[in-house]
Amino acid sequence: MKKAWILFMALSYTGASIAKEDHDWYIGAGVGKANFEDSYFSESDNLLSLSGGYIFSKFFAVEAGYVDLGSVKGSVLPDNFITLNQDTLSLDASGFVVASKFKWELSTSLELAAKAGVSVIDSDKRWSGGTLVDGSIANDTGGTAAELFLGVQIQYQVSERFSVELNWDRYKIEEIDVDGVYAKVNFHF
Repeated sequence: MKKAWILFMALSYTGASIAKEDHDWYIGAGVGKANFEDSYFSESDNLLSLSGGYIFSKFFAVEAGYVDLGSVKGSVLPDNFITLNQDTLSLDASGFVVASKFKWELSTSLELAAKAGVSVIDSDKRWSGGTLVDGSIANDTGGTAAELFLGVQIQYQVSERFSVELNWDRYKIEEIDVDGVYAKVNFHF
C-alpha cells in the first residue's frame, strides 16, 4: 500500500510540473494546538509549523515543512484501573512533512484544499510512576517513524503576496493519533 501511495505522489508531481510554466512559491508559519489521543492517553500542547511550497496550478500544490507537536505528559492507564501509582508517559514529538495539496476554488479569494503526504516524526518517550502492566513498555523510548498523514485546509488570499489559512492535520505516532489544528500565515513570492 505504501509503495502504491508513493508512486501516486510521484506521478502527481510529474504531471503537475508540466501543467503550469509560471512559478508561485510561498513560505509560511503557523501556531495552534496538537491533541494526542489513544485509548488510555489524551493530552494536548502547542503546535508550531514552518513550511514552504510551490503552486503548480490552481488545482495542485506541493508543500514541505517542519512541525513541532509539543511535549505532553499524562496517565496511560484507564481511570477505573486499580493501582497505587498510575504510570505516566511524557512524549515530545516533532518532524518533517511533505504533502500534495489538491485545491478547489470557492471564490476568487477563498479556497479549500485536501492534503495527503508523508510525515517523518521523531518521538521521545519517558515513562515514570507506578507499576507498568507490561514491563516491555518501559523499554519503549520512542524513535523516528514515517507515516502517511491527511489534512484539510481553508485559505483566504488577502493580497497577491499574503494569505492566511486554517488547517487540520492527522498524524500518527505508533498507536497515538495526533490532531493538529492551527492557523498559518503565508508570504508568496
